[in-house]
Amino acid sequence: MSSAGEALLERLSGEPDGIRGRLQADADMSKLTWFRVGGPADLLFQPADEDDLALFLSRLPAEVPVTVVGVGSNLLVRDGGIEGVVIRLSAKGFGAVEQVSGTRLRAGAAVLDKKLAAAALEAGIGGFAFYHGIPGGIGGALRMNAGANGTETTQRVVEVTAIDRQGRRHVLSHDDMGYTYRHSAAAPDLIFTSAVFEGEVQDREQIR
Repeated sequence: MSSAGEALLERLSGEPDGIRGRLQADADMSKLTWFRVGGPADLLFQPADEDDLALFLSRLPAEVPVTVVGVGSNLLVRDGGIEGVVIRLSAKGFGAVEQVSGTRLRAGAAVLDKKLAAAALEAGIGGFAFYHGIPGGIGGALRMNAGANGTETTQRVVEVTAIDRQGRRHVLSHDDMGYTYRHSAAAPDLIFTSAVFEGEVQDREQIR
């Protein structure tokens, strides 16, 4: 176990009203990537929910590097591992999809792209079929403006909820995201936790 990871784990798990998510020192990152390669993270944190993530970040020393990973579909980790804290949003706390209006869906950052496409189909909301063939999760799609078949994430995003490095919550509008091709101009320290998307009413057979 790395001394840095052990020290961070002891400090953060010992706080009163402490962290509810999973903290693991010297975590094997190869188990969290589709390529199944890579060294350990000093400390891996998988928050229970958005509030847990905010609390963790508010207590994390400013000098500790933070790396955010998604489902690991587009990630290679070097054999030397990752210094500092790796934050991974799991499906348990960030994997829900809900219909918030006739044509709008809210999805957590850990929702697989194809799961959002399936939820939209079930709700009779068109415009999300492009996600069906994209590997990865919504958090990554928001950060890189993922797209396929002529449609991009920017065309469906209404607003994005994020937590910053100090543990503060932000709600970003579509314009705040500053989308260009496979890129968002949103501050790199923001961790996207969920987003509201909008499609259009469409017959399920047409969507298929």
